[in-house]
Amino acid sequence: MRWFLVALATAVLSAGDYKIHRAASPITIDAKLDEPAWQSAPPTSGFIFNWFSSGDKEPTEAKLLWDDRNLYVSWRVTDRHISAYETRRNGPVSKDDCVEIFISPNPNKVANYYTFEINAIGTMLNRARTDWYTGGAFWDPEGVEYRTSFHGRPSKDESPDDREWIVEMAVPLRNFSRDAAHTPPQEGDEWRLNLMRTGGKTNGQQSTWSPIRGEKRSFHTPENFGRVIFTAQAARPGEPAAATAAHDDPAPAQGQRGQGGGGQRGRFGGPMRRNFNPTEVAEGRVLYNRSCTMCHGVDGAVGDRAPALGAGRRYLRVTDADLFDSIKNGIKGTLMPALPLKDEDTNKIVAFIQSLRATAIDVPVAGSVDKGREVFFGKGKCAECHMIRGQGGIAGPELTDLGTSRKLDDIRQALTEGKPLPSRGWQPVTVTMKSGKSFRGIVKNENPFSLQILGLDNNLHLVNRDQASKIQYDTKPLMPTNIDKTLSPEEFQDLLAFLSRQSRRRGAR
Repeated sequence: MRWFLVALATAVLSAGDYKIHRAASPITIDAKLDEPAWQSAPPTSGFIFNWFSSGDKEPTEAKLLWDDRNLYVSWRVTDRHISAYETRRNGPVSKDDCVEIFISPNPNKVANYYTFEINAIGTMLNRARTDWYTGGAFWDPEGVEYRTSFHGRPSKDESPDDREWIVEMAVPLRNFSRDAAHTPPQEGDEWRLNLMRTGGKTNGQQSTWSPIRGEKRSFHTPENFGRVIFTAQAARPGEPAAATAAHDDPAPAQGQRGQGGGGQRGRFGGPMRRNFNPTEVAEGRVLYNRSCTMCHGVDGAVGDRAPALGAGRRYLRVTDADLFDSIKNGIKGTLMPALPLKDEDTNKIVAFIQSLRATAIDVPVAGSVDKGREVFFGKGKCAECHMIRGQGGIAGPELTDLGTSRKLDDIRQALTEGKPLPSRGWQPVTVTMKSGKSFRGIVKNENPFSLQILGLDNNLHLVNRDQASKIQYDTKPLMPTNIDKTLSPEEFQDLLAFLSRQSRRRGAR
């Protein structure tokens, strides 16, 4: 039934359409996207890699909302190599990791459009390519408010810890009054626009929401802008992409799409977020291990003839529909066969696979969150180094959004196995001064002459190298790897439950 409904919804929509809902609650521009309005807003369909040649197709999730004053736009960008250096207003930000929106408020005059281009450190470039603007190459829109994950930094260099970055923007609707039929929009008003992502030193992919067709390799092709429709209705929590239709990639990579069942593209490149039914996931695990482990590994691990289905890698099939299609119909040209299962059982396997890929907060976890909180701030001694919602130490990473940013297995592994070497930015060091004083901490900055060390006493120590008699860098991280041994099995499970619920989303614990 779920597969039928997805297919039916797609059939009645035009390719490239997106419904912009009215924001039902206030939005703070802080690059966090934790307001209920953003949580409920459907994303656009997945970005298209128009001129793909090689590399990882890293996904981008974009959303739009509006109210009487502003058009709101957000991008959540998966990126393993984030780099940005341009700080000059209207500088060449497209050389950096950046995003852009092209807005044409009059569908009858689509060549009149406005651009907002923002790099990862918050430098913006604007143009007004309209028949009325005579102000030169650049344009200064009024009252725009925006924020990025790395806003205001002098630069952003690639880091092994890179995972994603966010841009959030509010554009006053009065900026479009010369071209739009109504500001604010009215129910059913139609605009044209495109969303883009490009840049970066490594894997500089170029992708857009609406496909760029034709021979011209340029984002500035208003004839390719997708259609958006304004609605005064607020999006409901968990609502699908509504008027968002899946559109075809003009040049998909081989194997990008499942065969035989017309599987739909994901709305964005990662697994769908949803509330998992524990019974469905458990039954799906049993069915998966019974039906799929001749090729794939047990519980989603890597197998003899097929990849791990829950690993930290980029997958070609990410939505429920994609996975259902590949299980039900197989994948033509590969060893993946069609499995003769009931649709109900296939859906359970899909739920299990998606639970492997989801972040911790989206999957059911046994244990008591309240008791886990007591372990975190008590017997577990986690709060001596880690902070959650302003409480705890600062010698370790802040964990307020841990459940949203990490998989459950990642959290469990960090508690029981850890990393063989210290992560960048968390190098432990023991310093003995010539005066005889000794202390231990984390190196935050250093050069040939001095070190800045965050001590385990939560104080910042400035050390001149010529005043130290010994500086010893530890070869192992500070994070203990035997927490499951120092706690009872029940206490460890409660701690895991507590950590898995940590999120900046409203209502998180």
